[in-house]
Amino acid sequence: MMVRMALNLLIVLVPAQMVLGDLHGANTLAYQPAKFAAIEGRYDTVRPLPLTLFGIPDDATGTMRYAVEIPRLGSLLLTHSQDGTIQGLDSFPADQRPPVGPPFFAFRIMVGIALLMLFVAVTGQLMRRGGRLYRSAWFLRLCQWTAPLGFAAVIAGWTTTEVGRQPWTVYGLLRTAQSVTPSLTGTDVAISLSLYVLVYLVMFPTGIAFMAGIVRRGVGAADARPPPIEAGRPAPGYVAQPAAPVLTPAGE
Repeated sequence: MMVRMALNLLIVLVPAQMVLGDLHGANTLAYQPAKFAAIEGRYDTVRPLPLTLFGIPDDATGTMRYAVEIPRLGSLLLTHSQDGTIQGLDSFPADQRPPVGPPFFAFRIMVGIALLMLFVAVTGQLMRRGGRLYRSAWFLRLCQWTAPLGFAAVIAGWTTTEVGRQPWTVYGLLRTAQSVTPSLTGTDVAISLSLYVLVYLVMFPTGIAFMAGIVRRGVGAADARPPPIEAGRPAPGYVAQPAAPVLTPAGE
């Protein structure tokens, strides 16, 4: 039941998330163009815009090394136009450019996970219709390894958003350097971070140990309950006792 419910949700939510991601990308292009340029690894402005699949960003020289690109596809996907373009990072002052590496790679990790999830959802629906879903060891193992990827995608998306917005806390209005409390010291930050790490180091292993215990006990342990007693039918293990003799007065 849980596998079926998960696949039914994924076949709806993964495409919906992709549509929402495209809408959010258009919003980012309009209101945070420097972040968008960092995500796409564009140091210069070109038209039509290629789609950069992979590369090694070099902020020092303002170049994308070993770039693997598909011509014109960037214009279609990013601007929904055949000859659309985006502003390159060289269009912004040097002190207003985010680092390219973290948002560039994090965004591609997020998109790669989304495509893998879509593959799992579509494959699961096809196998379910063919009656092979619950007998396919390789697919069930794939589902097992795919399960934590949603969390990884969230972290990658968070990295894309937060690092890509730098050097701003409020884009174009308040710099991150201006947002730090003047009295806050490095020791204060270290203590706060250590407490967060400690809490999560307790929470996550406890949750994993609890779930692992449920898995080790298996479904049989949860079903090992005596069946309900029905009318006219004794419970299992019941031994009928002989009826006590009925004593009556003599002569009756």
